[in-house]
Amino acid sequence: MKAERALVSAVGIYKHYGGIRALADVSLEIAPAEVHALVGENGAGKSTLVKIMTGAEKQDAGQVLIDGTEAALNPEKARELGIGAVYQEPSLIPALTVLENVFLGSEKQVGLRLLDHRRMRREAAAALDRIGARIRLETEVASLSVADRQLVEIARALVLQARVLIFDEPSAVLSGIELERVFRVIKELRSHGLGILYISHRLAEIFELADRATVLKDGRVVASRPVRELSMPDLIRLMVGRDIGGRPPRPELSRAKVVLTVENLVLGQDREPISFQLHAGEVLGLAGLVGSGRTRLANALGGIRAARGGVVTRNGRPVRLKRPSDAMRSGIAVIPEDRKREGLILGHSVRENLALPSLRDLSAMGMVRSRTERRLASEAVRAFGVRPPLIDIASGTLSGGNQQKVVLGKWLVREPAAEVVVLDEPTRGVDVGAKYEIYNLIDKLVSRGSGVLLISSELPEIIAMSDRVLVMSAGNIVGELDRSEFSEERILRLAVLGREQEVATSEGGGHAA
Repeated sequence: MKAERALVSAVGIYKHYGGIRALADVSLEIAPAEVHALVGENGAGKSTLVKIMTGAEKQDAGQVLIDGTEAALNPEKARELGIGAVYQEPSLIPALTVLENVFLGSEKQVGLRLLDHRRMRREAAAALDRIGARIRLETEVASLSVADRQLVEIARALVLQARVLIFDEPSAVLSGIELERVFRVIKELRSHGLGILYISHRLAEIFELADRATVLKDGRVVASRPVRELSMPDLIRLMVGRDIGGRPPRPELSRAKVVLTVENLVLGQDREPISFQLHAGEVLGLAGLVGSGRTRLANALGGIRAARGGVVTRNGRPVRLKRPSDAMRSGIAVIPEDRKREGLILGHSVRENLALPSLRDLSAMGMVRSRTERRLASEAVRAFGVRPPLIDIASGTLSGGNQQKVVLGKWLVREPAAEVVVLDEPTRGVDVGAKYEIYNLIDKLVSRGSGVLLISSELPEIIAMSDRVLVMSAGNIVGELDRSEFSEERILRLAVLGREQEVATSEGGGHAA
């Protein structure tokens, strides 16, 4: 493909941050009516390239071409030239209406001072209608679902006459029906001639949506090919530089030692009490739809938001879980879903974040032993493959996947390891190679005798990693499945229909409506 045919081209892009090379001789083209996937491990340089193509960062060398002509970009100039972006966390202002957000910073005026409300309403309604979004213009964005917020972002880009749209990890915050809705919009936009750059760690989406894929590794392009010429193993090998083989199955569990007992735990009004046991050396999967109560349960076990009633027992002794320090003292580690708000202090260094749960062990007479702290942080960075492998940079400068590795690392490097580990969406936003590393870490935890409660929205992950699976729906546990009963269909039916309806459907031989 020649640059003259491309809507946007990055040519020979270099970018360094201090002494760290982020991009080296990277070239990429986005053509009309094409979905171009950009894939790579965490820290490969995807976010840096997107920032340069949207004018948020300036390259050290190389060119960005618009319709074959070099452009000096800043965010406003990029929008004027037709480059729009839809990020995994929408950049809308919740207190403003849909209409106000769509035209924020680019309001239409009549004369010198008056806003042309009629024109803005007409153009916003046309953009929303074009993508099939049934959203009222007067609605406050705060009341919209995440999926609807992403549709508003798309409408804003269309109002600004975007010819290229960059989608950054939409499936990190969407799933199921909402994600399918965004996929339909992307396919519709492609059919109308827009160029799409699509970034995702979920490789199955690349084969469903994309026409071409460019793979970045360590800041360099290692391949750029039509998707029809690639297989899933090919793509994984290009991303991580090696084959990701199958994991050997864990040995069958004796279930002799119970490390956690939950009895009649009340999480909210009109919710049935929850009861279950977790055994040493077991991965207990917790499946369910978004809003089913899984994170609420994790927060109760972590002392983040206390339960309303019930008893939690550790090794036969009841424990009080009113605050996170109670959970830590009880040998319960909870690794939260929202790494940016709950898992990290983004302005603090990687070293400081990794040391936080271990400060008591790292201190003498109220002072942190710096050498010991640095040794622990360096070992964690090496063990978890954090990139760049620098312990004194701010955690907020890392890619999302590398931030997740730091969140996991600060709990999993502790000695002795926690007997109960609650992992809430541990692989969200993490590339395929890092996922495999996290799975191996989970295996190491259970081999050392820890019990793991694994919360995940990815059913293949739940099935592959779990010894048993609990299914939650509307705040209640509606099913428990052993390995012999695992299937995506069975888990999903329980999650959607609940216990009584699922049983009735199964016994009646019918299908879920």
